[in-house]
Amino acid sequence: MKLAVNYSTALHRLIEAKKVRVDLLKCPEWDGLVQPALCIGQVYIHFEIDLGTNKVRCLNFDLIERMLELTGTKFINTHLSNSAQHSSQSKEILTNWEADLKYLRKQFPGIPFIAENLPWHSSLPQLKLASDPELISQFILNNDIGLLLDLSHAQISASMMGVDFHDYVSRLPLYRLDELHITGIREYNGYMTDHFELQKHDWPIAEWAANQIRSRAWKEPEIVAFEYGGVGDVFCWRTEENVLLEQVPRLYKLFGERP
Repeated sequence: MKLAVNYSTALHRLIEAKKVRVDLLKCPEWDGLVQPALCIGQVYIHFEIDLGTNKVRCLNFDLIERMLELTGTKFINTHLSNSAQHSSQSKEILTNWEADLKYLRKQFPGIPFIAENLPWHSSLPQLKLASDPELISQFILNNDIGLLLDLSHAQISASMMGVDFHDYVSRLPLYRLDELHITGIREYNGYMTDHFELQKHDWPIAEWAANQIRSRAWKEPEIVAFEYGGVGDVFCWRTEENVLLEQVPRLYKLFGERP
């Protein structure tokens, strides 16, 4: 199990100064980020690939292949989505996911795939069915792929469904867990929003997940990613060096690679 953190210039400075340690740097498929990240550590790619939106045929497959080779990324990750103009039936969503996955597997034979749960909230009504844990489980098991469990997404979806978060997670195929994502959640623009620093109420969930892994109630994932920080308009304003300095070492104690 390795701890990954979103690559950012703030994290770069801290690693160079030997103030924090990570096992992996998590990057999108952008040359402008991957190249400087490779100068300070091992990189893996988190691809922007959505299933169920009829967009997989528009992906830059040469770029994906090049990034896989450049970084040695083991899995191709996908997001279990659904477009606003698409299906409102579970069976149809499942069919669309399977069709997209089949197409991707033809482009990348022999490479393992993993699927991530997305958050449903009122601004994304099309994700109500796509975030259903039974549908996610059915897709993963029927198609022999791994689970990428995003704990913050699960919290947001469970809250919208009015169900207990721990019960929501228990309905997912945790024995297929290959990657785990952790971030802080707080209200932003009227919605529960992730990709913030861990708040006081977030730490018990991270510790609970670590205990589930240590007790072997869950499969030990290959990667646990702290999805805090980054570059660009979406992430740079919420990337603080002092947060990384405080929270990365604490997370490393919970999830970092052991000797």
